[in-house]
Amino acid sequence: MLRWPVWIGIVCENLESQRHFYRDVLGLKELKSGEDFAWFDFDGKLLELLAKTSLPQYDRRRVSFAFEVDDIRSARAELINRGVEAVTEVEGGPQSLQYWAYFKDAEGNLFELVQRLN
Repeated sequence: MLRWPVWIGIVCENLESQRHFYRDVLGLKELKSGEDFAWFDFDGKLLELLAKTSLPQYDRRRVSFAFEVDDIRSARAELINRGVEAVTEVEGGPQSLQYWAYFKDAEGNLFELVQRLN
């Protein structure tokens, strides 16, 4: 049900410092940015820097990743049935061109499921 990660997210204390590092030092191509995020192309995959917030998935510095799935609602239900702890409900939608939901692994690390809307 899970495919190779299509997204890596890095929650940052200092978004601008990290943005400078990944863009200017490592040379990644910046695709888009806003007040609380920056997107980079990483060999055809998305590397996203996110500003730390009070949301549970962004509440501290961390690195997480997203597995792509075909049907996020059934994949989320299956993971919960297997005992995986859900952190968020399904979020996003047509305006975002995708749906996503966050979970914790056995040691509390976050990961995400994403369903792209093509």
